[in-house]
Amino acid sequence: MKNIFLVITTISMLGIACVKEQTPAGLVLGETVAFTDSTYTISNLPTPQASVIFIEEATGVHCVNCPAGATELKNLKNANPNRILSTAVYSPFLNQFEPPSKYDFNSQDAFDLVMFLGNGDPSKPAAAINRISSTNNQANTGNAFFYNREEWSGVIQSLINKSTPVNIDLTAQKDTTTYTINTKIVFTENYFEPLAISLFLIEDDVEDLQDSNTGEIENYIHNHILRKIITPLAGTPFLADVPSITKGTVLQRKFYNIRLPKTIVDSKNCHVICVVNKIGASREVLHAAEIHLPS
Repeated sequence: MKNIFLVITTISMLGIACVKEQTPAGLVLGETVAFTDSTYTISNLPTPQASVIFIEEATGVHCVNCPAGATELKNLKNANPNRILSTAVYSPFLNQFEPPSKYDFNSQDAFDLVMFLGNGDPSKPAAAINRISSTNNQANTGNAFFYNREEWSGVIQSLINKSTPVNIDLTAQKDTTTYTINTKIVFTENYFEPLAISLFLIEDDVEDLQDSNTGEIENYIHNHILRKIITPLAGTPFLADVPSITKGTVLQRKFYNIRLPKTIVDSKNCHVICVVNKIGASREVLHAAEIHLPS
Protein backbone atom coordinates (compact mmCIF):
# COMPACT_ATOMS: atom_id res chain seq x y z
CA MET A 1 0.00 0.00 0.00
CA LYS A 2 1.12 3.49 -0.65
CA ASN A 3 2.75 5.18 2.33
CA ILE A 4 1.47 8.69 2.70
CA PHE A 5 3.87 11.07 4.36
CA LEU A 6 3.45 14.67 3.54
CA VAL A 7 6.02 17.41 3.60
CA ILE A 8 4.00 20.62 3.67
CA THR A 9 6.15 23.68 3.26
CA THR A 10 3.93 26.59 4.11
CA ILE A 11 5.33 29.94 3.13
CA SER A 12 4.34 32.91 5.20
CA MET A 13 6.70 35.14 3.26
CA LEU A 14 9.76 34.23 5.37
CA GLY A 15 9.17 31.04 7.34
CA ILE A 16 8.87 27.38 6.42
CA ALA A 17 7.01 24.79 8.53
CA CYS A 18 6.61 21.04 8.13
CA VAL A 19 3.42 19.16 8.99
CA LYS A 20 2.51 15.45 8.87
CA GLU A 21 -0.82 14.49 7.33
CA GLN A 22 -3.44 12.62 9.36
CA THR A 23 -3.25 8.96 8.36
CA PRO A 24 -6.49 7.68 6.81
CA ALA A 25 -7.73 4.48 8.46
CA GLY A 26 -6.47 1.27 6.89
CA LEU A 27 -3.53 2.79 5.03
CA VAL A 28 0.16 2.20 5.55
CA LEU A 29 1.94 5.39 4.77
CA GLY A 30 5.18 6.77 3.19
CA GLU A 31 5.41 8.79 -0.01
CA THR A 32 6.44 12.42 0.19
CA VAL A 33 5.31 15.33 -1.90
CA ALA A 34 6.76 18.80 -1.60
CA PHE A 35 4.90 22.06 -2.14
CA THR A 36 4.66 25.67 -1.05
CA ASP A 37 1.54 27.52 0.02
CA SER A 38 0.38 31.10 -0.15
CA THR A 39 -3.03 32.21 1.17
CA TYR A 40 -4.85 35.53 1.01
CA THR A 41 -8.32 36.99 0.59
CA ILE A 42 -9.95 38.95 -2.21
CA SER A 43 -13.04 41.14 -2.18
CA ASN A 44 -13.93 40.96 -5.87
CA LEU A 45 -14.99 37.36 -6.39
CA PRO A 46 -14.54 35.71 -9.81
CA THR A 47 -17.50 34.17 -11.59
CA PRO A 48 -18.09 30.71 -10.09
CA GLN A 49 -16.98 27.91 -12.40
CA ALA A 50 -19.35 25.16 -13.46
CA SER A 51 -18.57 22.05 -11.45
CA VAL A 52 -16.55 19.36 -13.22
CA ILE A 53 -17.25 15.71 -12.40
CA PHE A 54 -14.25 13.45 -11.80
CA ILE A 55 -14.44 9.79 -12.83
CA GLU A 56 -11.99 7.06 -11.82
CA GLU A 57 -12.63 4.30 -14.36
CA ALA A 58 -11.53 0.81 -13.35
CA THR A 59 -10.51 -0.93 -16.56
CA GLY A 60 -8.23 -3.67 -17.92
CA VAL A 61 -6.53 -4.79 -21.10
CA HIS A 62 -8.13 -8.23 -20.80
CA CYS A 63 -11.58 -6.93 -19.89
CA VAL A 64 -13.69 -7.69 -22.97
CA ASN A 65 -16.44 -5.27 -21.93
CA CYS A 66 -14.10 -2.36 -21.21
CA PRO A 67 -13.97 -0.93 -24.77
CA ALA A 68 -17.76 -0.52 -24.55
CA GLY A 69 -17.25 1.18 -21.19
CA ALA A 70 -14.72 3.59 -22.69
CA THR A 71 -17.16 4.38 -25.51
CA GLU A 72 -19.95 5.00 -22.99
CA LEU A 73 -17.72 7.39 -21.04
CA LYS A 74 -16.72 9.21 -24.24
CA ASN A 75 -20.41 9.61 -25.14
CA LEU A 76 -21.19 10.98 -21.69
CA LYS A 77 -18.37 13.50 -22.04
CA ASN A 78 -19.63 14.56 -25.48
CA ALA A 79 -23.14 14.99 -24.07
CA ASN A 80 -21.77 17.16 -21.23
CA PRO A 81 -18.95 19.19 -22.81
CA ASN A 82 -16.21 20.36 -20.43
CA ARG A 83 -18.06 18.93 -17.43
CA ILE A 84 -16.38 15.53 -17.01
CA LEU A 85 -12.74 14.52 -16.48
CA SER A 86 -11.57 10.96 -16.05
CA THR A 87 -8.62 8.71 -15.44
CA ALA A 88 -8.41 5.09 -16.57
CA VAL A 89 -7.25 3.00 -13.61
CA TYR A 90 -5.52 -0.16 -14.88
CA SER A 91 -5.55 -2.13 -11.64
CA PRO A 92 -4.40 -5.80 -11.64
CA PHE A 93 -7.73 -7.60 -12.18
CA LEU A 94 -8.06 -8.46 -15.92
CA ASN A 95 -4.90 -6.49 -16.61
CA GLN A 96 -1.98 -8.93 -16.41
CA PHE A 97 0.81 -8.02 -18.82
CA GLU A 98 1.66 -10.58 -21.49
CA PRO A 99 2.90 -10.46 -25.10
CA PRO A 100 1.93 -9.45 -27.70
CA SER A 101 1.03 -6.38 -25.61
CA LYS A 102 3.81 -3.80 -25.82
CA TYR A 103 3.15 -1.90 -22.60
CA ASP A 104 2.32 -2.82 -19.02
CA PHE A 105 -0.36 -0.41 -17.80
CA ASN A 106 -0.36 -1.83 -14.26
CA SER A 107 0.93 0.46 -11.52
CA GLN A 108 1.17 0.37 -7.76
CA ASP A 109 -0.80 3.62 -7.69
CA ALA A 110 -3.66 2.02 -9.64
CA PHE A 111 -3.81 -0.88 -7.19
CA ASP A 112 -3.61 1.45 -4.20
CA LEU A 113 -6.39 3.60 -5.61
CA VAL A 114 -8.92 0.78 -6.02
CA MET A 115 -8.05 -0.40 -2.52
CA PHE A 116 -8.54 3.13 -1.21
CA LEU A 117 -11.97 3.31 -2.84
CA GLY A 118 -13.03 -0.20 -1.82
CA ASN A 119 -11.90 -3.61 -0.67
CA GLY A 120 -10.20 -4.75 -3.87
CA ASP A 121 -10.59 -4.61 -7.62
CA PRO A 122 -14.22 -4.16 -8.68
CA SER A 123 -15.81 -5.96 -11.60
CA LYS A 124 -14.96 -4.10 -14.80
CA PRO A 125 -15.77 -1.77 -16.36
CA ALA A 126 -16.69 0.24 -13.28
CA ALA A 127 -16.40 3.89 -12.33
CA ALA A 128 -16.13 5.91 -9.17
CA ILE A 129 -18.03 9.13 -9.91
CA ASN A 130 -17.03 12.10 -7.75
CA ARG A 131 -16.40 9.43 -5.10
CA ILE A 132 -20.09 9.41 -4.27
CA SER A 133 -20.84 6.18 -2.42
CA SER A 134 -23.97 4.12 -2.95
CA THR A 135 -25.40 1.72 -0.39
CA ASN A 136 -27.53 0.27 -3.19
CA ASN A 137 -24.58 -0.72 -5.36
CA GLN A 138 -25.11 -4.48 -5.10
CA ALA A 139 -22.95 -5.48 -8.07
CA ASN A 140 -19.75 -4.29 -6.39
CA THR A 141 -20.30 -5.26 -2.78
CA GLY A 142 -17.48 -3.85 -0.67
CA ASN A 143 -16.61 -1.36 -3.43
CA ALA A 144 -19.44 1.08 -2.89
CA PHE A 145 -17.65 3.93 -4.68
CA PHE A 146 -17.76 2.01 -7.97
CA TYR A 147 -20.78 1.92 -10.28
CA ASN A 148 -21.47 -0.44 -13.16
CA ARG A 149 -21.66 0.97 -16.69
CA GLU A 150 -25.48 0.90 -16.73
CA GLU A 151 -25.52 3.26 -13.73
CA TRP A 152 -23.06 5.89 -14.99
CA SER A 153 -25.47 8.07 -16.92
CA GLY A 154 -27.98 8.30 -14.06
CA VAL A 155 -25.34 9.16 -11.47
CA ILE A 156 -23.81 11.82 -13.73
CA GLN A 157 -27.18 13.40 -14.42
CA SER A 158 -27.85 13.57 -10.69
CA LEU A 159 -24.61 15.53 -10.22
CA ILE A 160 -24.33 17.64 -13.37
CA ASN A 161 -26.30 20.61 -12.02
CA LYS A 162 -24.66 20.58 -8.61
CA SER A 163 -22.67 23.75 -7.90
CA THR A 164 -19.16 23.88 -6.47
CA PRO A 165 -17.89 26.30 -3.80
CA VAL A 166 -14.41 26.49 -5.37
CA ASN A 167 -12.77 27.63 -8.58
CA ILE A 168 -9.62 25.85 -9.75
CA ASP A 169 -7.03 27.49 -12.00
CA LEU A 170 -3.86 25.67 -13.06
CA THR A 171 -0.53 26.49 -14.66
CA ALA A 172 2.36 24.14 -15.42
CA GLN A 173 6.05 24.73 -16.01
CA LYS A 174 8.86 22.48 -17.22
CA ASP A 175 12.43 22.73 -15.97
CA THR A 176 14.58 20.30 -17.98
CA THR A 177 13.41 16.96 -16.55
CA THR A 178 10.96 18.07 -13.85
CA TYR A 179 7.64 19.88 -13.76
CA THR A 180 6.00 22.39 -11.46
CA ILE A 181 2.22 22.53 -11.08
CA ASN A 182 0.70 25.72 -9.69
CA THR A 183 -2.81 25.35 -8.30
CA LYS A 184 -5.01 28.30 -7.40
CA ILE A 185 -8.12 27.51 -5.36
CA VAL A 186 -10.60 30.36 -4.92
CA PHE A 187 -13.59 29.95 -2.60
CA THR A 188 -16.69 31.56 -4.09
CA GLU A 189 -18.82 30.38 -1.15
CA ASN A 190 -18.25 29.84 2.56
CA TYR A 191 -17.17 26.29 3.38
CA PHE A 192 -16.99 24.29 6.61
CA GLU A 193 -15.44 20.83 6.00
CA PRO A 194 -11.81 19.60 5.73
CA LEU A 195 -10.53 19.56 2.16
CA ALA A 196 -7.49 18.38 0.21
CA ILE A 197 -5.92 18.73 -3.22
CA SER A 198 -5.23 15.56 -5.23
CA LEU A 199 -3.11 15.46 -8.41
CA PHE A 200 -3.24 12.69 -11.02
CA LEU A 201 -0.78 12.29 -13.89
CA ILE A 202 -2.42 10.74 -16.95
CA GLU A 203 -1.32 9.84 -20.48
CA ASP A 204 -3.41 9.75 -23.67
CA ASP A 205 -3.05 8.17 -27.11
CA VAL A 206 -1.12 4.99 -26.35
CA GLU A 207 -1.67 2.37 -29.05
CA ASP A 208 -1.61 -1.22 -27.86
CA LEU A 209 -3.59 -4.44 -27.70
CA GLN A 210 -7.03 -4.58 -26.04
CA ASP A 211 -9.38 -7.53 -25.65
CA SER A 212 -13.00 -7.00 -26.66
CA ASN A 213 -16.21 -8.94 -27.23
CA THR A 214 -15.23 -9.34 -30.88
CA GLY A 215 -11.65 -10.47 -30.22
CA GLU A 216 -8.27 -8.78 -29.79
CA ILE A 217 -7.95 -5.20 -31.02
CA GLU A 218 -4.27 -4.79 -31.96
CA ASN A 219 -4.29 -1.02 -32.49
CA TYR A 220 -6.60 0.10 -29.69
CA ILE A 221 -5.99 3.64 -28.42
CA HIS A 222 -5.74 3.74 -24.63
CA ASN A 223 -6.60 7.14 -23.16
CA HIS A 224 -6.51 8.79 -19.73
CA ILE A 225 -4.10 6.13 -18.40
CA LEU A 226 -3.31 6.71 -14.74
CA ARG A 227 0.48 6.92 -14.62
CA LYS A 228 1.05 8.42 -11.18
CA ILE A 229 -0.81 9.89 -8.23
CA ILE A 230 1.43 12.85 -7.43
CA THR A 231 -0.14 13.52 -4.04
CA PRO A 232 -1.02 11.00 -1.33
CA LEU A 233 -4.16 8.95 -1.98
CA ALA A 234 -6.32 11.10 0.27
CA GLY A 235 -4.79 14.29 -1.15
CA THR A 236 -2.78 17.00 0.58
CA PRO A 237 -4.95 18.86 3.14
CA PHE A 238 -5.12 22.62 3.14
CA LEU A 239 -6.27 25.31 5.59
CA ALA A 240 -6.65 22.48 8.11
CA ASP A 241 -6.28 24.84 11.08
CA VAL A 242 -9.17 27.05 9.91
CA PRO A 243 -12.59 26.00 11.33
CA SER A 244 -14.41 27.59 8.40
CA ILE A 245 -13.27 28.99 5.07
CA THR A 246 -14.88 32.27 4.04
CA LYS A 247 -15.65 33.15 0.45
CA GLY A 248 -12.90 35.20 -1.08
CA THR A 249 -10.20 32.98 0.44
CA VAL A 250 -7.50 32.06 -2.07
CA LEU A 251 -5.02 29.21 -1.69
CA GLN A 252 -2.10 29.03 -4.12
CA ARG A 253 -0.25 25.75 -3.79
CA LYS A 254 2.86 25.09 -5.87
CA PHE A 255 3.89 21.43 -6.33
CA TYR A 256 7.45 21.08 -7.56
CA ASN A 257 10.11 18.57 -8.69
CA ILE A 258 7.51 16.36 -10.35
CA ARG A 259 9.18 13.68 -12.49
CA LEU A 260 7.52 11.56 -15.14
CA PRO A 261 7.67 7.81 -14.46
CA LYS A 262 9.59 5.58 -16.89
CA THR A 263 6.32 4.02 -18.08
CA ILE A 264 5.41 7.19 -20.03
CA VAL A 265 5.39 6.50 -23.76
CA ASP A 266 5.21 10.11 -24.97
CA SER A 267 5.42 13.10 -22.61
CA LYS A 268 3.60 15.25 -25.18
CA ASN A 269 0.42 13.32 -24.35
CA CYS A 270 0.57 13.87 -20.59
CA HIS A 271 -1.89 15.84 -18.49
CA VAL A 272 -2.38 16.56 -14.81
CA ILE A 273 -5.83 16.49 -13.26
CA CYS A 274 -6.29 18.52 -10.09
CA VAL A 275 -9.12 17.55 -7.75
CA VAL A 276 -10.46 19.26 -4.64
CA ASN A 277 -11.92 16.57 -2.42
CA LYS A 278 -13.25 16.10 1.08
CA ILE A 279 -11.22 14.14 3.62
CA GLY A 280 -12.34 12.15 6.60
CA ALA A 281 -15.66 10.34 6.63
CA SER A 282 -16.44 11.52 3.09
CA ARG A 283 -14.10 11.48 0.08
CA GLU A 284 -16.46 13.38 -2.20
CA VAL A 285 -14.96 15.40 -5.05
CA LEU A 286 -16.11 19.02 -5.19
CA HIS A 287 -14.47 20.08 -8.44
CA ALA A 288 -11.76 19.10 -10.92
CA ALA A 289 -9.57 20.76 -13.55
CA GLU A 290 -6.97 19.59 -16.05
CA ILE A 291 -3.82 21.00 -17.62
CA HIS A 292 -1.61 19.69 -20.41
CA LEU A 293 2.05 19.37 -19.45
CA PRO A 294 4.36 21.61 -21.51
CA SER A 295 6.85 19.94 -23.86
